[in-house]
Amino acid sequence: MWDKLEMARDWFRQQPTPVKLGIVIFACVVIILLIFSILSLVFTNDAPLTGNALTEYEASCNVISFQELNSNLNNYTGQHFKFTGQIVQINENNGVTDIVLAVTQVNGGWSPTDVIYVTYNTKTTFNIGDVVIVYGDVSGSYNYISVSLGELKIPQLTARYIGLEPTTGAIVPIPFTNVPTNSSNNTTNSSGSGNVSPTASTNSSNQHSTKPI
Repeated sequence: MWDKLEMARDWFRQQPTPVKLGIVIFACVVIILLIFSILSLVFTNDAPLTGNALTEYEASCNVISFQELNSNLNNYTGQHFKFTGQIVQINENNGVTDIVLAVTQVNGGWSPTDVIYVTYNTKTTFNIGDVVIVYGDVSGSYNYISVSLGELKIPQLTARYIGLEPTTGAIVPIPFTNVPTNSSNNTTNSSGSGNVSPTASTNSSNQHSTKPI
């Protein structure tokens, strides 16, 4: 093998400068393409979608109940789903919007316990109480502290599109409480009740790190 490498080195040295330059440029292009290919496999593309890409993505999203998703979360991780729900907490930090969304309608309102955690990699104009449609990928679970129920895991969704629905209703009271913190990143939207806070750690290997709200 070393003999072949030495032959290749000697052959390269014998080439005129333009040929050497072309070989070097070609090698650099191949290396860059390989790096981008590896990065695309390691890091999931979760940017918001528009146009034809959004249309195709929406068609790939299924509808699922909160109970089914929450009971079999590992089986659905990575799959695409559509949810309609009411925003009960929202926070924007460094261009990323974090939302707690109530997704089960009950008696003309929304269940205070059937909630999912949504991350959306763009700023929005949504407010607490807005009813929205979310298209996104299931990305694991997110930990919360509940006053009455203790530590809870709720499904986490990485949104590829969120659209406002015209129907709104009373804001859902969620049974969560803030955990005192000194971190400037653990702030909630001032328009909200400030009654939600995640724990600092997660337990699922499928979970993604997100900014707490």
